[in-house]
Amino acid sequence: MTGDTVISVNNLSKSYRMYPSPKERLKELLHPFGKKYHKDFWALRDINLEIPKGTTFGIVGQNGSGKSTLLQIIAGILQPTSGSVEVSGRISALLELGAGFNKEFTGRENVFMQGAIMGIPRKEMEERFQRIAEFADIGYFIEQPVTTYSSGMYVRLAFACAINVDPDILIIDEALAVGDAMFQRRCYRRIEDFQKSGKTIFFVSHNVGTVTSICTQAMFIDKGKVVQIGKPKEVVHAYSKVLAEREAEYARRMRGEKKEKVEKEEDERLKKPEGAGKEFRFGEGGAEILDIRILNRQDESVTAVETGEVYTVRIKALFKKDMEEPILGFNIKTLNGLEVFGSSTHIAEKPIGPVKAGTTVEAEFEQRLPLKLGNYYISSAVAENTETRRVFHDRRMDTIALKVIGKADFYGLVNMGASIRILCK
Repeated sequence: MTGDTVISVNNLSKSYRMYPSPKERLKELLHPFGKKYHKDFWALRDINLEIPKGTTFGIVGQNGSGKSTLLQIIAGILQPTSGSVEVSGRISALLELGAGFNKEFTGRENVFMQGAIMGIPRKEMEERFQRIAEFADIGYFIEQPVTTYSSGMYVRLAFACAINVDPDILIIDEALAVGDAMFQRRCYRRIEDFQKSGKTIFFVSHNVGTVTSICTQAMFIDKGKVVQIGKPKEVVHAYSKVLAEREAEYARRMRGEKKEKVEKEEDERLKKPEGAGKEFRFGEGGAEILDIRILNRQDESVTAVETGEVYTVRIKALFKKDMEEPILGFNIKTLNGLEVFGSSTHIAEKPIGPVKAGTTVEAEFEQRLPLKLGNYYISSAVAENTETRRVFHDRRMDTIALKVIGKADFYGLVNMGASIRILCK
């Protein structure tokens, strides 16, 4: 492990024994050297990671991909089947809801128990207790058994404990999604404080917007294996592509399409180029976005816009198959992937109506762009609503690099058009 590395994961694998029923488990237990009645399920296979100090590392992946297992091994809760983990510094982990709490103990008693587990002397925890109680903000429930807590109260107390024991490495496994909006914002402010102080954060979330906005590095893990490690935006793109393909595959199965047809369509998609420049493109291929552009009031195509002025986003698509409920839409994101605005013919309740193969459709979205000065990306998509779900036929990500210029007399990303009155008495 190098000098600035705080977490080093080397050829890490974790397997679980899966038994058809408790009877087979008992048979194998009684005859340990006889016939095997289990199958090995590999939750993780050959994971390698080097996390430098000060990194906010995000992990994305579907349920069951191995994210939580990896975090629990790094936190020392689980032991790997093979491989090793080296950690430099004190770890504080917020994993499964209420993990580490004794439900029969009060909140206060659990706080001190957590301190003991972390090796913090009781006198020091007494000094920290008031800060923990104030951050959790659960009132008199701090003196009540944890078994009486709601899920939100669990998270409040668990995060308050995790963040106030001065860890070098903070591990968070999706738990913040349970808290209310005010508490989530309080937590993210503390995460920002952690980042500014140069500490390391390991973060798992299904909210890809959060991953792209707060993480400095990310990993996409799927079926226990690393698919991609790199910049959060690139990793989220890869994850989104896999999700879209699996949604489309499920939709085809629901329609009863044959495996041979699915495989042929997959081969055709793999032959298609991903797009020019920085554009990232994927989809089922039942329709194709031919063009997307921004037009000013003079109907001229532009890539630099004045903040607060009205512009039109025009999308042109060719449909290669019949569709009952086609959708056209676009969104605007910051350079780090935070979605600022998006619209579609579906969400705006402006249906295109059924289309036949060979039809070309244009949709125009006219709106004011009251954005903060800076650089953005515009993406577009053509999709179809089926009986079971939405299928994306062509998604063009980061097609247009948009520059917003002018004078911005507001704070934040978007001008909400505040009207100010000054009243004197």
